[in-house]
Amino acid sequence: MPHNRYFIDTPLQENTPVSLSGDEYHHLARVSRIKKGEKLELVNGKNQLAVATVLELQKNHAALQITHVVEKTPPPPLILAQAITRMNHLEWIVEKAVELNATALWLFPGNLSEKDLLSHNQQERLKHLSISAMKQCGRLDLPEILLKAPLTEWKPIEGTLLFGDTSEDAPYFWDAKLPKALPSPIVLFIGPEKGFDPKEVSFLTQTLKAKGIRLHPNILRAETAPLVGLSLIQSLI
Repeated sequence: MPHNRYFIDTPLQENTPVSLSGDEYHHLARVSRIKKGEKLELVNGKNQLAVATVLELQKNHAALQITHVVEKTPPPPLILAQAITRMNHLEWIVEKAVELNATALWLFPGNLSEKDLLSHNQQERLKHLSISAMKQCGRLDLPEILLKAPLTEWKPIEGTLLFGDTSEDAPYFWDAKLPKALPSPIVLFIGPEKGFDPKEVSFLTQTLKAKGIRLHPNILRAETAPLVGLSLIQSLI
């Protein structure tokens, strides 16, 4: 993890005071034990990185002064459209998808999903994990996590659409003859633990015009498939 990096949900401008509170302040004061006068880094998930100095440490917040700001070009759009899985699997998927440069995560209830809803607390948990992963891997952009309708209710999407296909006649990713310049965004669809059902596969291929690809000779678990797929796509972008 980059040393002393903290998330703050606000625009970052040079020579501007800001206040850090909540979980990030707790980590600063109780875990890292940052002192007055020390420098640290701030990220806001919007491709900005700031260097700031600690002015004061109060009971529930830290007063900071931003001294320098840099901006980074965002990565190309790479969307993981993931059927909702069991929460422990979904946490792993979100965390690793952030590390693998997914720029958005679209979560939807699959026809064969064992779980089709996420509570408010579970959504907040996933957001917290995505922030931690962003800081740990050095990214400056925070992927958006959206809850979507069941797949068969989606409207057509522009871009390059791929889905994990376990059928024997589906081409492997490396044999799929994909063009080097793929239309943007790239959207990777992955099913739940029991996979896509025939209606979803038909909708993906016929309505969304998505291309089915095999990600590995073996059938991958729901929490493994998106990570392999995102890793393979990196070779194209």
